[in-house]
Amino acid sequence: MPVSPHIPHIAIIGGGCSGAALAWHLARDTSTPIRMTVFEPRPFLGAGLAYGATDPQHRVNVPASRMSIDTSQPDDFASWIRQTDALADDPAAIRPDGSAFPARAVFGRYVADRLAPVLHSGVATHLRRKVAGVHRSPDGGWVITDTVGDATAADIVVIATSHPAPQPPELLRDLHLPAGHHPVLVTNPWRAGALEDIAPSDRILVIGTGLSMADVVVTLTARGHTGKITAISRRGQRSHGHAAHAVDPVGQFISPPSRTVVHLLRRVRHVLAAHPDQPWQAVFDRLREQAPDIWAALSLPERRRLIRHLRPFWDTHRFRIAPQAEDVLHARERAGTLDIVAGRLTAVRVARGRFATTIRHGATYERDGTYDAIITTTGPAHGAIIQTVPYLRELAAAGLVEMDATGLGLHVDALGRACVGNRHEGTLFVAGPLARGRFGELMGLPEVTRHAEKLAVIIGTLAASLTTVHDPEKERATT
Repeated sequence: MPVSPHIPHIAIIGGGCSGAALAWHLARDTSTPIRMTVFEPRPFLGAGLAYGATDPQHRVNVPASRMSIDTSQPDDFASWIRQTDALADDPAAIRPDGSAFPARAVFGRYVADRLAPVLHSGVATHLRRKVAGVHRSPDGGWVITDTVGDATAADIVVIATSHPAPQPPELLRDLHLPAGHHPVLVTNPWRAGALEDIAPSDRILVIGTGLSMADVVVTLTARGHTGKITAISRRGQRSHGHAAHAVDPVGQFISPPSRTVVHLLRRVRHVLAAHPDQPWQAVFDRLREQAPDIWAALSLPERRRLIRHLRPFWDTHRFRIAPQAEDVLHARERAGTLDIVAGRLTAVRVARGRFATTIRHGATYERDGTYDAIITTTGPAHGAIIQTVPYLRELAAAGLVEMDATGLGLHVDALGRACVGNRHEGTLFVAGPLARGRFGELMGLPEVTRHAEKLAVIIGTLAASLTTVHDPEKERATT
């Protein structure tokens, strides 16, 4: 049958770390001619929300020697730092033991630098626009509409959209306060200039005690803030730091697999007790390595049970803060200007230029307090991603995407294809954290990189099957 050559077009929506890493692996690893368009409004690819941070106080939370977008070159980032002298103006990035914790923006520049040859070659195009809509075309392909109104046709679409903004507690959603006045309400601390209206002596209530809370405290401290900060969360746990020295992972959690959360928890406790000479980080590093297999062995009810009961403990131990941030938090705790407490906000109103609040501790005890500012640091609202992203809302309305049953992201199959019920979309994929409902831990760089590599192989194979198309005109002429 007569055919004509066709170069498959892959549209990647989101040019943060996940989308950029996928584009880089697709360009490097596939022998099939392809072309890519990466939709990303930021000036360059690779930064995204995490690595586009402009505050130099916001540092990567693992040593640079363990960061790379190429698992075959695990020290690629560290090598790039040496080659470019990227830390020449940041001596605080180097710790006494020689490990480096650069500003997150440095890693963003590294990814952009690695991706630059792909852009220069013309294999990939960076389109600095937001996506407004995605729908099927009559020929079975896809049409992506951007916010300018232009339409782009594609054979394969990859959803690699950024983390959504935090969702503030319901009590705060109806509070409308003018900018530049007190009290100050910050529902998205990642927004540029979000903390500028906070005065050095302001009393602050932070809702959430994870990595974002640490970022906020570090930024405020660098800006000269010395007032009292109270950070609350359900269990009152904050993110921990790294071990005092390098450790090797210990423990075995997948052979045989744990089928229940209770059994998994018992195994973790047993390993911790069996290695009293090892810091807890060694056990959690093994859990991180084996997390995909641990997650895969659990049924949906057990996954939900893990999320409900153990996720807060996992998050505060797994997602560690850089030593520089740990130093700041310790200093403020010792000075009495930072309290981490277990509690939840049950009432809030504005009175005399301040927030009057009630915080419940435990089942019965409540405490009233007043604050000049409230900052929400509860992390990305992945559970609301479809409602908050217009093109995902359109895809959901068309029956092409749905939330994963765990509520962590979008429903995908074992190949990363978007699913609704038992039906998958053969040319619609999900990359990065929004696929973690299926694959488990996809928030850290090593996991994102490995996922991007595997997805590049799958998409590259699919692209190879699309390199020829039937030409009806030639077919009729031949007949």
